[in-house]
Amino acid sequence: MNLLDTGRLAAWLDAEGLEPGRPVTAEPLAGGRSNAMFTVTRGDARWVLRRPARVAVDRANEGMRREYRFLAALGGTGVPHPAVVAMCDDHDVLGCTFFLMEQVEGVHPLPAPPALDDEPGRTEIAFALVDALAQLHRVDWRAAGLADLGRPEGFHDRQVERWSSQLSSYGGRDLPGMERVMSWLRDHRPANFEPTIMHGDYHMMNILVAPDRPGRVLAILDWETATIGDPLLDLAGFCEIWCPATGEGWPSRSALIERYGVGRGVGPIGGLAYYEVLYNFRLAVLLEGIYQRSLRDPSREDQEDMGIRALANVNRALALLQSENR
Repeated sequence: MNLLDTGRLAAWLDAEGLEPGRPVTAEPLAGGRSNAMFTVTRGDARWVLRRPARVAVDRANEGMRREYRFLAALGGTGVPHPAVVAMCDDHDVLGCTFFLMEQVEGVHPLPAPPALDDEPGRTEIAFALVDALAQLHRVDWRAAGLADLGRPEGFHDRQVERWSSQLSSYGGRDLPGMERVMSWLRDHRPANFEPTIMHGDYHMMNILVAPDRPGRVLAILDWETATIGDPLLDLAGFCEIWCPATGEGWPSRSALIERYGVGRGVGPIGGLAYYEVLYNFRLAVLLEGIYQRSLRDPSREDQEDMGIRALANVNRALALLQSENR
């Protein structure tokens, strides 16, 4: 079965009452590496369809259901996100679980849109990204009906085992230095934290901003790794990706962290070394998975760049822990 059969999709859309009887067109949409996305047009409606890739991660269908629930729960919270339209758990339609969400028109924050490409505009963009993250972390996840979608108790106790098990499941190459990173993480776990909704992959390619002033976030995308966990992992991960990509004329890392602390109402935030190492460890595993799956997926080119980036994240984690141990 193709990744998207428009005839089967049209019949399902009819049953859902979504522009029934009208022609359906679908075009592949560049973006996620672990999932496939399509722009679906029917009548005056335009949606984004998300479904697992042909060679999918373990429990990919469960991941679709989780992602849909997180997005649905964010309705009315003020957190910028694509509104969900409908989910399909009938595998006779496309052979998997998938869902539709609204298509948000916006641009990625880097490079800065022309209308915001000056120092005040860059500051607006950077602070808007941090503010959106703080807003997400302020959401009452229990009241939003998400209490069953995470296990915050023992969150850090499980990280090394959970991700090392996923790495082993790929059956691929060894990543030099990973054992040292895992040992360091086991020895430096935080004693406690306040759990929140955690996006898990918060960076500029998963964010759409408005192209005009004032700088503002229109949507946070790609919620496939969302859970209930430690919000400082989101913050550290954002800084790890964002800060090396920006330079003069953009707010500093310390300014972003201070802004986040004020936005969350938690005051000054201490060192993030553990979270930076953990972020790079997790990202190395995720990127290695994309690379290994690409080697077995005839519908995609080999993702050699993901394999290279996985090694780079391991080396970054090693550099961070070495700096912290000095």
